[in-house]
Amino acid sequence: MNERPSTPRQPPTPWAGVSNEETDDTEDVSLLDALSPVEFEALRWTVRCADGLTPAEQAEFDAWLAAAPAQRAACDEMAAVMDAIDDIPGAGTARLRTSVAIDDAQHSSARDVAADARAAASPTASPADDVPLDRPSKAETAHAVAPSRSGGTPWVRRLTPHALAAMLALGVLGGGWFGWDHWQRQPVFSQAFATVRGQQLEARLPDGSRLQMDAATQADVTLYRHRRQVVLPEGQVVFHVQGDEARPFDVLAGGTRITVVGTTFAVRYTPSLGSQAVQVTVLEGKVRVARAQGDVAGLEARELLPGQAVGADAQGHLGAITATAPANAAPWLSARASFDNVALASVLAELRRYGDLPLRLGDAAVGALRVTASVDLRDIGGFVRSLPQVLPVRLQQRDGDTEIVGLPR
Repeated sequence: MNERPSTPRQPPTPWAGVSNEETDDTEDVSLLDALSPVEFEALRWTVRCADGLTPAEQAEFDAWLAAAPAQRAACDEMAAVMDAIDDIPGAGTARLRTSVAIDDAQHSSARDVAADARAAASPTASPADDVPLDRPSKAETAHAVAPSRSGGTPWVRRLTPHALAAMLALGVLGGGWFGWDHWQRQPVFSQAFATVRGQQLEARLPDGSRLQMDAATQADVTLYRHRRQVVLPEGQVVFHVQGDEARPFDVLAGGTRITVVGTTFAVRYTPSLGSQAVQVTVLEGKVRVARAQGDVAGLEARELLPGQAVGADAQGHLGAITATAPANAAPWLSARASFDNVALASVLAELRRYGDLPLRLGDAAVGALRVTASVDLRDIGGFVRSLPQVLPVRLQQRDGDTEIVGLPR
């Protein structure tokens, strides 16, 4: 099996556009300024709540939350963002540590920050201790963890309020690549595979799945964190899908969506040959076939088991389930093409996927002749030479090509 070298299209890193310049104090201040007064106050309470509140402080916090729905909503947003930050995998947190100003040398708690602020506001405080309450100073550090369900991680606890505000401004306000939802939607792998006429290819994916691709086939693969998808614009593929219940595997071909968790199945979709039909055959496991669009309730969906096949038209409307031998699912894997009562013109078009055919049809009537045959794709010329033995035709040479001419009646 010949394999064409292919260079993967690398997916964009979810941290693209985030440079080390973002750790600059001026940049942090601009991000702080981006927060509304309510959001900033919610940030201050987030920092203070991380280490626990005294009864008096808790009463003050509860009163602040109850004062306006917008204030409670802002706190909820801060907590949700911090929950999302806690869930970022190791590779993401490593980049995040670089992107924000983590102060490993300081370990003062949120209570220390609050105490310093109260001392600065008292009449006995010295000018040197005067710390404004509307914005935290650069010296302030805190256990910067939101009052969240997950409880936080140690590296988050060492963020300065400036750094935390930078993260929250990016996360809550949806700025740039850092938006959590946007990051979750980015592919972790993306590559287009293609074969030319006469070539076959086995493509191996990072999740352990394999695609056995026939000649003249295109397959665009995109793997996400929670799903996997292949778009099949043209050709034939046998899919060997690695099981992963958390990441269903979808194949989109024409108007059809094929969904599996882990199985082996074949898909044929060859619009270049004039047919918009999709054929799905299952070799192992279970496959769900449905319309790609317009069938939200799955009313037309079919569940296929090994040895079953189904066809769909251009709009994705499904036909009846039929029985088929596994060997007939993809005969091209054994270098054969099978035809059952197929027009000669369609047979020749199919065979041109595998090699040059300097043939021409004498007229439309010859092209309409029906053929039933199993053709060795390594000897297409032998099949052509045998045509006069099975059809009322003769072969004649014209301008360097072979013309298939019908016999006179």
